[in-house]
Order: sequence, then C-alpha cells, then structure tokens
Amino acid sequence: MKTANQERQFDHLVGLIYESVHNVGQLVPAMELMCDELGAIAGHYLHMDMSSREVFSSVISDPAFNAADAEYRTYYNSVDERLPWVATGAVGEWRADYERFDEGFVRRSEIYNDFLFKYGARHMVLGRIGGEASENEILSFLRPVGAEQYDADDLQFLTRITGHMIRSSMLRRRLRALESQQQADQTLLQYFPYGTVWVDAACRVVSFNNVAADMLAGADGICVKAQRLRMADPGADCMLATAIGQATGAEGRRGQWFAARRERDGQPLVVSVIPAQPDRQTELANSGGPLALVILQDMSRQHLPRSAILRKMFGLTPAEARLAEALLDNETIESYAQKASVSRNTVRTHMASLFSKTGTRRQAELLRILMMAEPPIHV
Repeated sequence: MKTANQERQFDHLVGLIYESVHNVGQLVPAMELMCDELGAIAGHYLHMDMSSREVFSSVISDPAFNAADAEYRTYYNSVDERLPWVATGAVGEWRADYERFDEGFVRRSEIYNDFLFKYGARHMVLGRIGGEASENEILSFLRPVGAEQYDADDLQFLTRITGHMIRSSMLRRRLRALESQQQADQTLLQYFPYGTVWVDAACRVVSFNNVAADMLAGADGICVKAQRLRMADPGADCMLATAIGQATGAEGRRGQWFAARRERDGQPLVVSVIPAQPDRQTELANSGGPLALVILQDMSRQHLPRSAILRKMFGLTPAEARLAEALLDNETIESYAQKASVSRNTVRTHMASLFSKTGTRRQAELLRILMMAEPPIHV
C-alpha cells in the first residue's frame, strides 16, 4: 500500500512530466525521481529518427553522463545494433535488453564493451513513449554493472507512469507542429508587401512584420501607444477598436476594412481587420485570448499601376483587370459595358471569371478582396 508521502512524490513526478511538454529539460528532475525508484544510475530521453539515426533531442538525468550522451549522439547511435529492436516495440511497452540480447551478443557488441561498460552501465529497461513512422521518443534507464535485473515491482511502477509519458509526448508533438506552422506563417508575413500586425482583443500589439514596423515608426495616421495599436484620427481609432472587437468577439467573429486619413501623406491608409482562425489561437497568443490580424495598405508606396497589381495578385487577363478596376471605381456592369463598348454578356463572363479567380461568390465579397489586393508591391 502506498504511503501519503509516496503518493505526493508520484504527483510531483507527474507534474514534472507535463512540464516537459514546454521544456524537455524538465525531464531531468523527473528521470532523477524515477532513477531513485528504479535503482538506476541514469535516465535517458531520446528523440530520434530510427531510419536515418538523426538525433533531434537527447536529455540525460545525471550531468556525470553528459560526455556519454555526447558520444552516443555523435557516434554510438550509428552503430547501435539494438535500435531496430527498439523500434519494433509498441508505444507504452517496457522491455529489458537482457530479454532480447544474450551474453554472447553482449561480448561481441561495440555498444556494450566500448561504451556502456566504460561508464559503468549494464542492464537497461526502455520504452517507446511516442512517435510517428520512424520518428520515436524513447525513455530508458540504466543500472550499474553487477546490479540485479529489473523485477515486477519496477515494471509495475513504469506501467503506472506510462500513460502520463505517452500523453506528454503527444502534446510535445502537437506543440512542435504548431510552432513549426507559426514560424512558417511569420516568415511568410515578413515577405508580404504590406504591413501586418497581430493584436489581441484589447488592441495590444503581439507582433508585426517589417513593413508594419516602418509604418508604425513613421507614425503618420497609425502608431503604437502604451503597447496598443492606435489611429491618429479619432473616428478611425474608434473604427479600429470596433473592428478588432468584432474580430475577437466570443461569437460571430468577422472582419472588416476602412480607410484612414493621414496628416503628412495625401493617400489614405487602408486598414483591414481579419479574425484569427479558432484553432490558431493557442499558437499565436501568449495571453491565451483571441487575436486579430490587422493589414495595413499604404497606397503611397504603390509603384505599380492598379491593373498590373490585380493581374499579379489573381492572374487576371487585361480585360478582367479592367473590369475589376471599374468595379473599384463604383462602376456598374451596365455603365462599364457601355464605356468599354462590350456587351453585358461579355462583362458577365468576365465577372464570373473574377469570382472564380478570387474565390468569391457575391459582388460585395469581390470588392472587399479587390480592395485588400492593392498592396505596395515593388518591382
């Protein structure tokens, strides 16, 4: 029967395991506790690709074995004949090396004679705690030379902790995927030819790209005050706050755009506010709340004719681009057909093509997309 102190220690161990989701280094104190329970001299966490032998992450519980960890990552993993056996284990299954490799194998093995024995280690119990395809997360514990083999109580302890290890591994994989996607998104935004600013529901700035940094530094119509995105014009500032509120609200999140006057530049600043997708909130916001993406289009930076920009953005033909420009200038289909000396059927054909190429269905949606597609492209 477990004592209250043992249960408290176990709860502490579980807490450390879940802390390792964000910081794999927290597995060090977790493995130290497990080593004490198992009579092991070292615990080893290994995240690697079994087919290529590439090591993504390696954590050792005892700093005295750091040199051994480095040797394994740089050389011995490439000659470790046990890895194919390790890869065949089911996730959550704990296996001891002596159950598979007899003394004859040990006497012939480079990994035992030149590596493990050098550091005083012999019996190993290990388990796959996660992984996909050839990528695996493995946890192993080493007992010293001359120590007894692992017994039923040891395996019972490991079995009890297994579920937490598997869940923490799954969460780590999800977090790595989210971080990778976020990095890709942020890299993409840096190459956008217009300013992008992530803000929370209180208009606090979370991040922005280089183009937005230039605009904010200029403080002509828009700036950051007390960490919040603000418009110089009171009316525009109110519209910005309202748009961000609608984009980050609890229900019915939607985006909108408006044009803001500026003091030094005659060209307006077009501001579009777009809600972040619900499944992206965790990866984007440190505060845990919803975010909105504010897109800033500085028309004074535009060096290409509007028709050329529309053709670049959506792959429009010259005729389709002329129609798009006419719509942006508040022309109707009838008035454009008359001015361009084309039939209304021809205009409707071009309109259908605009819908298809912009992914819209209604004229209001089309106009909104076309307005947002006038970035300051430089060539």
